[in-house]
Amino acid sequence: MSVLIVETILKPDQFGGIGLFSATFLPKGALIWIHNPIVDIAVTPEQYETLPRTFQALLDKHAYPRDLDVDDGVLEYNADNARFMNHSSKPNTCQDDYCRIFTVLDVQPDEELTCDYLSFDPRCDLSWVKVLSPNVGGGAH
Repeated sequence: MSVLIVETILKPDQFGGIGLFSATFLPKGALIWIHNPIVDIAVTPEQYETLPRTFQALLDKHAYPRDLDVDDGVLEYNADNARFMNHSSKPNTCQDDYCRIFTVLDVQPDEELTCDYLSFDPRCDLSWVKVLSPNVGGGAH
């Protein structure tokens, strides 16, 4: 099972980056993503240090802390296209306590799926968001 459980499309976003867009209508409350340890790769600090710099840069851009309650330095990398979901201060998705992502309002076909990076990575630097737009950030986490 793929962790993204709805049809999506990757395409350029309004800021020149890549975004994750819904391929179909998604009603409010639709489950769109579930955690899967086969696809969601945990990387320890020791493993990170052994990786080539190019892969470290990929993790720096797309990975986030595995557990907000345990500061063990383990990063999680989504190997599916969920990693292209961009930040918004008014996202159309949210994550629950069971690592599932749901829509918080109706999402139309061809609408970008967004999330609040601070909900899963409170240390995330969002200073670039103000430059782009007060509500949406370009570029994946």
